[in-house]
Amino acid sequence: MEIFADTADINDLKEFSSWGVIDGCTTNPIICVKSGVKDFEGHMRQILALVPGPVSVEVTTNDLDEMLAQARIFASWGKNVVVKLPMNVSGLKATHALSRDGIKTNVTACMSVKQAIIAAKAGATYASIFWARIEDMGYDAGTVVRETREILGTHGMACKIIVGSFRSVSHVTQAMRTGAHVLTIPSDLLRQLPWNPRTESTINEFLEQWRGFHKEDDPLHPDRLGKK
Repeated sequence: MEIFADTADINDLKEFSSWGVIDGCTTNPIICVKSGVKDFEGHMRQILALVPGPVSVEVTTNDLDEMLAQARIFASWGKNVVVKLPMNVSGLKATHALSRDGIKTNVTACMSVKQAIIAAKAGATYASIFWARIEDMGYDAGTVVRETREILGTHGMACKIIVGSFRSVSHVTQAMRTGAHVLTIPSDLLRQLPWNPRTESTINEFLEQWRGFHKEDDPLHPDRLGKK
């Protein structure tokens, strides 16, 4: 399972990259607006240089010709560009055309098994399934992801599932059990993943005991370590 950062914030991406836990990045128009992105190309090029793995860059139109024009420009920005396309007929047509040109694609806003499967059939590299929005409609998002993974495996379809639209850490934990190939996680939830109150209190207990025992004569202090 891979983890992508669902953000366009450069500082966040630098921080998460230093953890060694993110394999790629997803962006969309809302994320870019919230990050205050004005120079879209310049900003995306920074992200593409910072993140060595796949970076999803989304088109901003439902018009097929405009989609294809934007997609080919995006693809010229770097080998790790994945063009993000909408789950609709125009998006499927664009996916089919771009896949024949060797351009990687991510069909986004899939809310059902059938949508993800036809995205795969069209040639999508990734199909993005929206967890919380599926739950909002009263359906079980976990079932949607598991059934999609099963069908892809049964028929040997190469498309990978990206699960996003998380609103809580519990969503992320549930999605980890579904067999999804990728989880794309927003910054606020990524920051919570390493933290647990019991872990923090336990580590502090270890440190307090050590410091109390050694007081001012800590043999592992950097100024003393390795010196005899």
